[in-house]
Amino acid sequence: MEIAESQDKKALEAILSLDPKNLARAVSRYGISMCGSGPVMAMLVATSLLGAKKARLLKYATSGDITGDYEAVVGYASVVVEK
Repeated sequence: MEIAESQDKKALEAILSLDPKNLARAVSRYGISMCGSGPVMAMLVATSLLGAKKARLLKYATSGDITGDYEAVVGYASVVVEK
């Protein structure tokens, strides 16, 4: 679980920077296994073009937080992007 949370933290920091290149670098550099990295990068480009100024993490949890099984976990995050 610690590895997943560490990688998720790196990905989330990149997402919160609103820079798709930061996310691409983080995914590549740290070998982050992330469903939807391409669509997230596209969202970052689109929101930038629409005038996004900041992003906020609303919630982060892992599947282990819900099921109690921490043997293999998947992280989930919700982020809001604002002007």
